Amino acid sequence: MPNYLHKAGGTLEGGFPWSIGMISTSSASEAAAETSWSDAIQAMWAVGDFIDLVPAGTLLTYTSTSTASADFKQTTLTETTLDLAGNATAGLPYQVAEVVTWRTGYATKWGRGRWYLPPLSPTALVTAGFVLSSTSAGYVVAGVNAAISSWSGTLNPQILHRKATLSGPAANTLTPISGGDVSEKLVIQKRRGDKYVPTRHDLTF
Repeated sequence: MPNYLHKAGGTLEGGFPWSIGMISTSSASEAAAETSWSDAIQAMWAVGDFIDLVPAGTLLTYTSTSTASADFKQTTLTETTLDLAGNATAGLPYQVAEVVTWRTGYATKWGRGRWYLPPLSPTALVTAGFVLSSTSAGYVVAGVNAAISSWSGTLNPQILHRKATLSGPAANTLTPISGGDVSEKLVIQKRRGDKYVPTRHDLTF
């Protein structure tokens, strides 16, 4: 059964890139796997409560699927071009991300993976700020659940172990994802917006 490397991404306000990825196994062809993956990400973007938290300056511009080599490098590539924006009027800083944690049957660091979703609107925070409200976290869950429901039956999501573990999987092997969750704690995704050149405002001495 082929292994596939999936990506979805776009730009944040100002053109800075964001992306998420997934690895799957599937009996489908690469083209069919990409259709399933792209439909799933678009289904996520179609959940009204979720997309209302995504800033208008955040664009989903593509999805892609590549057949993986034996060492999980990209070979052939099938890509879908998109142009989908959020509905919120403003966004949190470039590097701020909400996290979707993917879990396997292993309760270890190497037994889980993560999506760092693009920053949401400040309205997603609790009244006092700092963390997502439970309502907003539920909206993110609804969006991701829509993606899961869409790809279910075609794609079988996996966690890749690139290096051998001491007492677990060997290098370049897969473990099926069996669950996941969304955290209310926001994290930093350093690569997003790190080329932004700030305007500096001088102090008076």
